[in-house]
Amino acid sequence: MLALAIFASLFAVLTEALIFCHKMVFNTDYYVWTISSSGSDKALYDEIDEYLGQYSDPTGIPKEVYTKSLDEEKVSVTAKKLTRSSLDYMFGRSLSKPDVDYDFTEFENDIIEYVEKDADDRGIEKDKDYYASIDNTIDIAEKKINSTFDVLMAKKLALSSSASVFRKIVPELSLGIGICVFVLAVLLGLMFYIDRHHPFDMPYWFGTLFFSCSGVFLIPSLFCRFTNYFDGLFMENKSVYYAITSAIYGVTDRLILVNGILFGLGIVLIIFAQVIHIFRVREAKSRSHEH
Repeated sequence: MLALAIFASLFAVLTEALIFCHKMVFNTDYYVWTISSSGSDKALYDEIDEYLGQYSDPTGIPKEVYTKSLDEEKVSVTAKKLTRSSLDYMFGRSLSKPDVDYDFTEFENDIIEYVEKDADDRGIEKDKDYYASIDNTIDIAEKKINSTFDVLMAKKLALSSSASVFRKIVPELSLGIGICVFVLAVLLGLMFYIDRHHPFDMPYWFGTLFFSCSGVFLIPSLFCRFTNYFDGLFMENKSVYYAITSAIYGVTDRLILVNGILFGLGIVLIIFAQVIHIFRVREAKSRSHEH
């Protein structure tokens, strides 16, 4: 019976881990939601605004020209769209490689309009070098802006060699969950059958199962959360820092919630089993005294 309980606990841990990965860790919607809930998109807008302010000095173009078409909502939507397409590709849900989809038309027109007006006012000749300089100025700014949208580093991961592993594993999670649930059900069924003459012992075994399974996840999650373990992550950009730490702590909080409930349920069942055992022992003693 003890051996079955140990194996059942192991498969319960594996089943919970797979379900959690399927429902949250590999859930694209969760990470897209995190970008807004963490304030990462607002930080990203501020970073782009700050960069364009710094870029205006060496180019001689006022910051107001660069930021005229900059819109916080548009920045947020672009970051979320890139994150979604990157994760969908990495998790094997899409065949299209991720790329930034930001419309720079207004941005380019504002710069060209200002530079040409300035050239006319100063009598600068608009030759081949003149237009090449404009194109270079715009190209540098656009490349820098495009590089900031990957706040969760999802695009970087999706285009790395490790992405092929995720593309193979994630689509098969449902099958893995099904197999684990089936094996766990068989093990629990065997426990019921073996202990069928002692049904009052089952609350203890179930309590032990919940207690041990939840403890595997609960203890490290509590440690990471209450020591703010991931606050020490060094990220150059606040937008990346906010997005990644918020995503990690969100997963940790959900682990604490779910396993805290299972942990408490396990303790209740164990106590309940002991209470039943005490009453049954007393009942057996009273019957022996009667005879």
